Amino acid sequence: MWYFLMLATGLVLTFMWHIGNLEKIRQQELMTINKQLEQHIAEMERFTYAASHDLKSPVVTIKGFLGVLRKDIQENSQERIEVDFKRISDAADKMGALLSELVELSRIGRIINPPEEIDLAKVVNEAIELLNAHIHATNTIIQISSKLPIVYGERIRLREVFENLIENAIKYKNTECDLVLEIGQLNRDAEVILFVRDNGIGIEHQYHTKIFGLFEKLNPLAEGTGIGLAVTKRIIEVHGGRIWVESEGLGKGSTFCFTIPSAEISNNKG
Repeated sequence: MWYFLMLATGLVLTFMWHIGNLEKIRQQELMTINKQLEQHIAEMERFTYAASHDLKSPVVTIKGFLGVLRKDIQENSQERIEVDFKRISDAADKMGALLSELVELSRIGRIINPPEEIDLAKVVNEAIELLNAHIHATNTIIQISSKLPIVYGERIRLREVFENLIENAIKYKNTECDLVLEIGQLNRDAEVILFVRDNGIGIEHQYHTKIFGLFEKLNPLAEGTGIGLAVTKRIIEVHGGRIWVESEGLGKGSTFCFTIPSAEISNNKG
């Protein structure tokens, strides 16, 4: 009798222990979910603010030049009228580009092709081929390491990462010399770190994080909408990795580093 009583007590205690553990696990999962929700909400707030702020700029330009256009039409100044139309058209084009890139950014992580095994060397060459005219026009030299890993992910998105980083390097090249880009990998602490290194204008330390934000540009007069690096960061994060920039400052060039957790270190590839 005592044996069965002790056995029953042991089973009850074991059951209660498991219940307690399950409750702890459930609370930890809820905390993780809540943290993720808070991060998504904060990201959405930043996204909304940045989008509304930057979309106002072309609207203000269009409205302003409509007033100027009316005046120039009344004065029959054909030369100024053409300038007015050009600036209104440019502002409309800028708004269209902003909207397109915002839609693209919102799709990343939601509309995704089935992941596949990818040879990054081929992806890099595809990106270079797509940018071939721009690369040759700027006399850009690209050196690709023979050791690039095999990864598991979305081919088009990863190609877009290299396109954005190459275009960014060209945009901020040092005008006093030809741009040299090096694309390769480092193996550090059993982790594959991919990089795109340039001899461009460099980035001061206080901007190392800021440049990955929406609509952030080191040079406000530079071409583009300032969304490219934000898109790149999002793609890397969707693949479970992280991205950062290393630069010793102005005139020292920059190295954009990123990880893709599925990247493999092997005798043949790294």
